[in-house]
Amino acid sequence: MPEEMVLQLISEESVEGVAEAWGRHEGRQFRDGALRLVTRVADLVVVRTVRSSAQPPLFSADSLSVPLADLAECHYVTPTRGGFAVCRHDSVSYHSRSGAVEWSFRHFPWDDDPIGSGACAETPDGRHLLVVVPGTPDDAGEYPGDRCVLLESGTGQVIDETLLPSFSASYTLDVPFRQVSTFFLSAGQGQDGAYSWKVDIAEGRLHLTELASGMERVTGVRRNRVLVQAVGGSWLQVRSAVPDGTPHIEAETKPEDVRAEQESYLTGDSGFVDDSHVIAAVGDEWWSEETEHFLLDAADLTVRQRVRYPFPVGLAPKALGDGTWITSNGTDVQRWRIAQ
Repeated sequence: MPEEMVLQLISEESVEGVAEAWGRHEGRQFRDGALRLVTRVADLVVVRTVRSSAQPPLFSADSLSVPLADLAECHYVTPTRGGFAVCRHDSVSYHSRSGAVEWSFRHFPWDDDPIGSGACAETPDGRHLLVVVPGTPDDAGEYPGDRCVLLESGTGQVIDETLLPSFSASYTLDVPFRQVSTFFLSAGQGQDGAYSWKVDIAEGRLHLTELASGMERVTGVRRNRVLVQAVGGSWLQVRSAVPDGTPHIEAETKPEDVRAEQESYLTGDSGFVDDSHVIAAVGDEWWSEETEHFLLDAADLTVRQRVRYPFPVGLAPKALGDGTWITSNGTDVQRWRIAQ
């Protein structure tokens, strides 16, 4: 059994609706280098930003409250420079902070079976909105795949778009670097497969680089390295990009190597705590709600320490990349770091 580490609880806050947000595609979003926690209560969406400073309080004071009467139709809500954007069943809309609709981009509706859901994120400079929407069937009824579309934030005008190989997938979209228009997009198709891409925007054009496909997806990003995790939780890899852009596998580990038990699975999103550490959750099943957390060496993914919390925490942790990570327990959110 690995050595247990000493933790420091930095801050803790009660957040209504956090249990539901933790498992949703848009519940935790990196935007311009900061993590946003998106919760829903009644007809209100609240977007909170985790502070860049590791000192308390946990969240910055400029939370965004979004009154939406049609939450059942909202697949994805994300903050923008001017307010917020919403992906619905058949459209993407851009709103001011007061909730007024600035423009809407209508698209062919998502299918109900299998269930697909889009995503959207604005570039750090506020000029463009990247959205993922369904493709439009041709005259013969053939579905070509979902679309990645670049819109002008001020008008909703289409600037560029590309067809994705994924079909009616559920999407996650992160912008992990500050002031850099680089997105990390993942498509989940249940147990039928997954894709992950790096999406760069240059001179109004989309440039997609495939990072993972098949039964694997990207769960963490650090400089020019990514964490790629098997969809069923059977392995975890660190990959880096060689000069031609091809991903190179640097290290791999399996959950039984982490927890030293045969029936083990990686759950949630393994992530880079900092340049030296990766945090991963391991459970009895890949969907387990009760998990153990481990710190791995970011270079070779060997186990450094087992994380022992002073009280129970739920589900998998979320690494912030600054030496800290957050967990959730009921209605409470905690931020942790290795004791100094």
